[in-house]
Amino acid sequence: MLKKFLNRKAKIVESTDPDRIYVENVRSFFNVPTRVAKLICDVAVRNGVLRKKYAVECLNNDCQRIIKTYDNANDIPERLKCRTCELEGKNKFDFKTSELNIVEFYQYIKTNNEK
Repeated sequence: MLKKFLNRKAKIVESTDPDRIYVENVRSFFNVPTRVAKLICDVAVRNGVLRKKYAVECLNNDCQRIIKTYDNANDIPERLKCRTCELEGKNKFDFKTSELNIVEFYQYIKTNNEK
């Protein structure tokens, strides 16, 4: 039983990109409510272990790619263009940011000892 538990936790860690850690990753690993997982992430930010980032997703259903990421929510402009949709000749590629989904995620901060 312990082996199964540890294998499940190891799979969660293996599948988590240190450059894109979502609250759901933390929630799943620690088996805690989403609110507690967000608190853990925010404490990690205050302690310099993680940095908070913001990804803005394209509104087009057949795209939904990340248009751009930002370090600060205040840096997100009022309008954004999805270059992929623009290059593909789609009618809608210029969006008001208020229409778009903004996803918070966290990024692991590597220390000087890590490569």
